[in-house]
Amino acid sequence: MVTTEAKRVQPRQPNCDLETVLKLEQANLNCFPSLMTHHDGSWISRLSPGGSARRNNSLNFYDVNDGDEAEERLVAARQRFKKRDVAFHVRWTPLVPADVDQVLTEQNYTRLDETLVLSRSIWVLGDTDVPKGYKLSQVSLDEWVRKYALVGGAQPGAPLDATVQALHDVLSRVAVELVALIVETDDGIPAAVLLGVVDGDMLGIFSVATAEAYRRQGLAYALMCEVQRLGAERGAETAWLQVVAENAPAVELYDSLGYREAYAYHYCRDAQP
Repeated sequence: MVTTEAKRVQPRQPNCDLETVLKLEQANLNCFPSLMTHHDGSWISRLSPGGSARRNNSLNFYDVNDGDEAEERLVAARQRFKKRDVAFHVRWTPLVPADVDQVLTEQNYTRLDETLVLSRSIWVLGDTDVPKGYKLSQVSLDEWVRKYALVGGAQPGAPLDATVQALHDVLSRVAVELVALIVETDDGIPAAVLLGVVDGDMLGIFSVATAEAYRRQGLAYALMCEVQRLGAERGAETAWLQVVAENAPAVELYDSLGYREAYAYHYCRDAQP
């Protein structure tokens, strides 16, 4: 998914309570574990040197009241990232303490990539209806990653590029259940993929992608129906996902499926080298 940089993403109020925000942020931790973590009270530095995803290379917050000595603690966190040669980003959610947000503003941190966290009840989405000429399967993580790369435009038989290999390495450390789904043509050509993560009563949905030649045929819709069916079978009650706010087609799709915004987050990039 292509993201764009915004000059300023203003903090916004969540459409749910902070307890729900916390539950979803904790689910995000479980769905995408980082290589290294450092705990400073409720602040968690997530580091995955060599990986490009800010999700796994950012400072995260889990208690809106834990803002004491904000400037000094931000300096210490920045040093941890610098030591590992990782760019320092702060993940801004409604759980960021006010004192931290004030420091970010005073120090002119750049705010990037507003992302919406959407959720809905897992029930009553509808039956899985795979369009004629396609087949939908649940596969192993290794197979899913290979098909994900092909859907993204990789050449058959080519080794995984660094970004896809990093994704595989992250997902291989997930301690909860993965639901890896693919849609292929009857001739075996990968057309669309989706990854679900079942964590207790929560179903996280990630990496929904359709190859350009197979778009607008209902493949993403079929995958969404199937992952929610499988998630419900495994005890999930709430489905949730993240989508860049400027990705209008994806936002429109999820809105049509009954997903509604719970809250938004963005990243804050340090102005210092």
